[in-house]
Amino acid sequence: MIDRTLDNQHHDKKQVLEQSRQNRIPINPFLGHSVLIKKLRHVAEKIKGTDSPILIQGETGTGKGVLAHWFHENGPRASEAFVDLNCAGLSRELLETELFGHDQGAFTGAVQNKAGLLEIAHKGTVFLDEIGDLDLQIQPKLLKVLEDKQFRHLGSVRDRWVDVRLITATHRDLKTLVRDQRFRNDLFFRINTIVITTPPLRDRAEDIPTLAQLFLERLADDVGVGKAELTDGAIRTLQSYSWPGNIRELRNALERALLLKEGPAVTEADLHFEVEEGLVEEGLPDLNVASVMTLKAMEQRYIQAVVAMEGGRVDSAARRLGMPRSSLYHKLKEYGYTRLEYKILPGDLPTSQ
Repeated sequence: MIDRTLDNQHHDKKQVLEQSRQNRIPINPFLGHSVLIKKLRHVAEKIKGTDSPILIQGETGTGKGVLAHWFHENGPRASEAFVDLNCAGLSRELLETELFGHDQGAFTGAVQNKAGLLEIAHKGTVFLDEIGDLDLQIQPKLLKVLEDKQFRHLGSVRDRWVDVRLITATHRDLKTLVRDQRFRNDLFFRINTIVITTPPLRDRAEDIPTLAQLFLERLADDVGVGKAELTDGAIRTLQSYSWPGNIRELRNALERALLLKEGPAVTEADLHFEVEEGLVEEGLPDLNVASVMTLKAMEQRYIQAVVAMEGGRVDSAARRLGMPRSSLYHKLKEYGYTRLEYKILPGDLPTSQ
């Protein structure tokens, strides 16, 4: 009777999931014709059938969550549950109870048993976004799930068995976190069996018209306005912008343009861009991205700003920019040192220069 009850519950859950899947419009993470997006699709197609952990790397807003969902929908566990949890911004206690669940009386306020996302995703997929922010005390518990497929509720002494596929994502450099002892080395090597990187939007500008038109069609229904086309000037403006917020920022900019546009089409005058909040908070000077610049000019001003912030230290600027020091030297030489508003400190330049 217990087995039949469990089987019936599992069957009912699968029916609800299937109905939800049929009602949901799938999002294609490979829209566009650029070399980068074609390469991403080629790699994804090769690994979609595996049950091994996948680590998706990429900047914020590049569609890591959409790609994770695509892996689930096109993988061997597509008929089972897909649950996701963002590890950033949650306290250790809340993150732990959401992931592993708790027993009644485990802590103040635990008035009943609570199933964690691992149980809900049994035989399905768990997607942990921003895995680099996972608390150090929770990391060994996640490692036990990956290695032994076992975990415990908070406040419980009984091990529970679970079978899940793990997909993780981060915009942070996990190797640096491991070196700084903010991420466990053993967990890092367990989750990066397969690593795939989502390209930033600025590196695939030829895909922007396709993405923009799709967003306009969907947003027109969401915001209750008529469908609109992009003028040639608007397309050139979109392709000239550096998109620090990537695809997410593109969608927001188009939604704002739809609501504020004066005529039937979206023109360059309807597009307004904002300085990325994170850059302002970290003390970078205003790059004036609102006045549309070429991508090369934007890159030069950004590099100047970062090197100036680092007091002219090329080594630390290269780490902050996430690029090899030799590449930064090449950029500085290309721009011409005399035009830069900082100085190269002694010992920073290689002897060959």
